[in-house]
Order: sequence, then structure tokens, then C-alpha cells
Amino acid sequence: MAIGLKQTLRALILGSCGVGLSLGLSMCAFRSAEGPDPQRLEEDKPFLAPDAIAFARSCGAITAPLTSEEEANARTAWQYFLNNLQPETGLTNAADAFPAATLWDLGNYLTALNSARWLGLVEQPEFDYQLNQFLTSLGELPLFVDAMPHKVYHTETMDMVDYNNQPTDVGLGWSALDIGRMLTALDIVRRCHPEYRSWIDGIVARWELGRSVVDGQLFGGIPQEEGAPVLQVQEGRLGYEEYAARGFALWGYDVPKALAVEPSQRVTVEGVEIEVDARAFEDSDANNYVVSESYILEAIEFGWDSTLAKHAKDVFEAQKQRYAATGLLTAVSEDNIDQAPHFLYNTVYANGNPWAVITEKNEPYPELRTLSTKAAFGWHYLFPEDEYAQQLLEAVQDLKAENNGGYYAGRYEANDEVNEILTGNTNGLLLEILYYKARGQQPLLAGVLDSEQQTAMRPQDDVAPPQDVSSDEAVSTDDADR
Repeated sequence: MAIGLKQTLRALILGSCGVGLSLGLSMCAFRSAEGPDPQRLEEDKPFLAPDAIAFARSCGAITAPLTSEEEANARTAWQYFLNNLQPETGLTNAADAFPAATLWDLGNYLTALNSARWLGLVEQPEFDYQLNQFLTSLGELPLFVDAMPHKVYHTETMDMVDYNNQPTDVGLGWSALDIGRMLTALDIVRRCHPEYRSWIDGIVARWELGRSVVDGQLFGGIPQEEGAPVLQVQEGRLGYEEYAARGFALWGYDVPKALAVEPSQRVTVEGVEIEVDARAFEDSDANNYVVSESYILEAIEFGWDSTLAKHAKDVFEAQKQRYAATGLLTAVSEDNIDQAPHFLYNTVYANGNPWAVITEKNEPYPELRTLSTKAAFGWHYLFPEDEYAQQLLEAVQDLKAENNGGYYAGRYEANDEVNEILTGNTNGLLLEILYYKARGQQPLLAGVLDSEQQTAMRPQDDVAPPQDVSSDEAVSTDDADR
């Protein structure tokens, strides 16, 4: 459809859509002809289960409204997505003006869209328009081996692409960790906006998620030479592994080994004992990064249990003690940077080294350590009474792009210059953090995985691992970004 005609149709639709009563639910869900019928969606609402209605209401329970300054910060973060929304597909760019995204990046947009809706940054008709367009495209994305979401897509064309953003017919494979992030984002949307549940369930049923679960662990897949079966590779280390596993668990998958903290060990960093993954890089080519982001995501989406709370507080305390010892504000996480090598893991610990700054291939770049905007925001809103956490926020809260088009990723430690790159990862997490604050620091999915009444079950037509990939062929290497 031509852009001009599409914009005219959009104006007509937005003008005719009402706002739902009591729940704030959409009174006008729409999409292309093969999507759900708007009238049927409307008729189904009275038949929603009471617990589904209660959950949807809880999504809008703003008990600690944002201050004017916080609202301005949220609007800046949301503007990133408005600036990077592809008008023909409804997908958003992972980095400013760069038309590519992973499933993790697209999950960031979904949680940002949900946060923006309940924070009042987007009205219901516009929310419906964006979500309908996004779900339409998500359901039409080409799949790796016609079975699993590919690692990277072009956000304008929806093609599978390589890491140079060039189309690829063979594909790069799939990442279980990225899919786990998307599964959590989709679960949040179907719970907070239950009129979309059937549609979302249908999209996920198209994915053969059983390929990613082997013996209670998460596995990605990478292509081999022509005619050879897909190679399964175990993904995840302490932090990200558990977070991604919760995404699969929300959809009914049994992943006890991925959810377990073990194998782990305690190491001392800045006089603080922290928990790290015990699996060595030399044995698997998988980095056992300890960063802030996985713990922040766990807190604001699922809530920490007593074990995670201790691990997270130790990780935060080590960063605080580094500041006490060096005078260098420290809030580290994975981040894009505005120069080569373009993406780094700024860690508390990795592969035997405290404060390692490395690429996925374990190449060191200590001179490019950054203070992470998203980590600083996260630690502040998780520990709002902590003086050091307040200092972190003050150091980054003004790192806004020109015309408030998003938050930059952070500052370089060596010279205090701004890391002038805008990403959906930074801005999406900021929106989720501010939404968490507005809900009175209540994790959105708290208790969901413990509930015996859980309705997030595996799609009935999903399949077990396929015949051409046996568990004997699974190898313990990590081909994912995290």
C-alpha cells in the first residue's frame, strides 16, 4: 500500500476508534484481512476470565505517578521509537536510522509500547494502530528453516539479513535468548491487552519452540553446510540464561536447568563476593559475563526472589565499591558504542577478570568502558534511597539527543565524553523502568510463574525437537550475544 493512502486510511481509522470502558481496552482492533475480526474481538470481551480482567486492570494501576521531570524523561525515550518506527512494517530499528533488529530488539519495542500506553504517552487508538501493524508483520516474518524466528531482520523489507544487513536465503540461525525476551514481551502484551491474546497465541504457535528446549536447557540453532542438519548450540550463562528461560516458562515450557543458578561459584570483586557462572570460556567459547541489565530486567518484570535479590545487590555493591576505591562512577552493562567495535560487554566480571570490557569473541577494549545510561536508571529506581544510585542517575539523566529524540547510551569513562548512539535497548529499558516506578515498584509479572492458575500454556500444535536435530548433536557452545 502506498504511504499516502496508508496515512489516509490511518486517519480514518483513528478517528472512528473509541476508547474501551473500565479497562481502557481497545474498542477497535484492526489489521489486514487475514487478521482477527474487530467485531469478534469486541464480542469476546464479556467472556474474558475474571483473572484476565483483573490482570489487565492491574497494568494500568499507576500508584506513584511520574514527576514532571520523569515524564519528560519518558517522553524522550518514547520519541526514539516514534523516530525509528518503519511506516510500512510497524517494526522499529535497533539503532537510530539503521533498519535492522533482532528478536530481542523487537521485544524491547513491545514492552516500550505497553509502558507508553499505561504511562499516557500514547492514546488507545494509536496504541492499537501500532500494535496491529507490528503483530501483522511479526506473523509474516520469514522463519529460519521455516520453523524459528531468525536472528536478524531488515525492518523495512522484513527480509532475513546477515550482520551486514544484507539479505540471506540460508540465514544465520536462531537465538534462544532473543526468543526468550520476545516471549516475555508477548506475554506482557497478551495479559495487559487480553483482546489480543488469540492473535498473539496464533503467532507463537507458528514457531517450533520445542527446537530450543533440550533436556531442560535452552538451545539456539546455526546452519551447517548444505544438506547437513541444523546444529544446536546451548545458550546462556548466569543472568541472561535464567531471564530467557522465564520467557519460555511463561509459554508452558519446562526448563529447570536453564532456570537453575548452578553451575556457579563465588568470586571476590572490590571486596564483594558475587555469584558467577562456573562454566569456563576455554571449554565452551561462551563468555560468563556479569552485567547489570539481566538483573534489572528480572526485577522490573518478574521480581527478585531471595536468591536473585542477594545476587543483584552484590553486583550493585561491587560497582559502588569500585567508585569508592577509584572515584569513577560505575554502572556497567552491555551497550552499543558509537565507534568500532560498535558493541561491547562492560562487565563486573567475565572469564576470570574483574571489570572486563570485551566483545562477544572475548577481545579486550578496556579503554572504551562506559557508564551505562540504562544501568544507571535501573539501579536508581531499584534502590531509590541509595545515595550512590542517585549519583548515577544525576550523571546520565541529561544525556538526551537533540530535540529529545531519545537517550544516548552513556558516557566513556576515560574522557567523560558522551557515547552518542541511540538504541531501542537503552530507550526501551528506560521506559520499562519508569513504568515500574509509576506502578509503585511492582513487577508486572510478579508471581505469574508460581501461580497454579497460570493460563500461559504451550500452543497445542507446537512440536518437539525435530527428527533432523537430535540431542546427541547438541553442543555446549554459545552463539548468542548474551
